[in-house]
Amino acid sequence: MRAYTFGIYPRPLRLIAATRRDPEGSRELARSESRRIIGLQERAGLPLLSDPLLEWDDMLRWFALEWRGVRADGILRYFEHNAFYRVPVVEGELGTDGGVLRRHLVIGARGRAVLEIPEPLTFALMSRDSHYGSLEALTSAIARALNEELCSAEGEIGPALIAVKGPALVHGEARGRLDLAARASFELLDSCRAPALLHLYFKSPLGAYRELSGMRSAYAGFALDATWDDRGRLAEGLRGYKMSELALGLVDAQNTRVEGVEELAGAAEALGRAAGVEAMVTVSSDLEFLPYSFAMRKVRVLGRLARHA
Repeated sequence: MRAYTFGIYPRPLRLIAATRRDPEGSRELARSESRRIIGLQERAGLPLLSDPLLEWDDMLRWFALEWRGVRADGILRYFEHNAFYRVPVVEGELGTDGGVLRRHLVIGARGRAVLEIPEPLTFALMSRDSHYGSLEALTSAIARALNEELCSAEGEIGPALIAVKGPALVHGEARGRLDLAARASFELLDSCRAPALLHLYFKSPLGAYRELSGMRSAYAGFALDATWDDRGRLAEGLRGYKMSELALGLVDAQNTRVEGVEELAGAAEALGRAAGVEAMVTVSSDLEFLPYSFAMRKVRVLGRLARHA
């Protein structure tokens, strides 16, 4: 069974201490710890490996700091969690040298890597715009800039999967605007070779999934947070699934209870049958909301699941 993680991992205690002492000087330690965690994923048996993103305080940070036409200013709560992000403020035409992902990722498992990118409408809704004047224009500009990042990183990393992170799409601000997300997917994924999954998480994904699944998009499938809805409702929602790929966030990234392998395998097989595809299993969201030791236990469970007959 295919399994993987995505999102930001919790920082080990030594990295937290080093960051408090010297935020800039701790970056090399963050990269070293990231490589160590990727090694732990591999030893655990995960067939797909993800960067733990220890250099990223939030999923937009380095784009906001290094793209032209935008700056990071002020903080907002991150989707009702006890975490915050620096708000991208768009003041001019967005531009990039295409090197942000290459500079700030350490993943190098060619053919096995999960390459992560924010979903463009999510990025736009999390930003403040004083240049483009419309959400549609801003979303399109973000999609084009992110595509430059993806194409550059894909050539170097050769990922097996692209994880497009769209938590804003299940929240109220996106209601009635999901057509922008579907259209932006073509600009985001233009010329990309690896299959891309749209991750919907932090609330029940079923409403956004139903709406988006009826629209043309460039996605190969969806990755759905499976911790919000009971299994029967989720299975019913997946009947008639039309995409080639499906991932289920069955491992709860916001609960310290460690799931059992049989429990996960049974749920994935039942939901996969309902959808008519073999489902991958992933985490419900970023693992950063868990203590480090519990996050690693969840990684090991996913590894055992991947080896499960």
